[in-house]
Amino acid sequence: MTRLNFLLLAVLVGCALSVVTSQHQARKAFIELQAEKERENRLDQEWRELQIESQTLGTHKRIEQKASTQLGMLIPDPKKTVIVVLDATAHASAAPPAVATPAPPAAPTTPAVAR
Repeated sequence: MTRLNFLLLAVLVGCALSVVTSQHQARKAFIELQAEKERENRLDQEWRELQIESQTLGTHKRIEQKASTQLGMLIPDPKKTVIVVLDATAHASAAPPAVATPAPPAAPTTPAVAR
């Protein structure tokens, strides 16, 4: 009878140790999960900030300002602007494009930056 009791005690201790081990592993996994969720939140916030920064830096006004201040570029005079018109036949036959007369002095819809 004592052998059976020792055997049952050993099985009981083994089961208790396996429960403790599995609980410990579950807690470690939960802690890792929480850390990864925090990391995901930080990366999402950084992504949103980068998107806003990209939109801000890519505006036409900012690009035009940088071109004029840092590179010394100017908007070309509308009287000197030449509009090149490509018709379908010239494009298909690889002939040189037709050049139109200079544009009227009306303001262009998008400002061009000279190089």
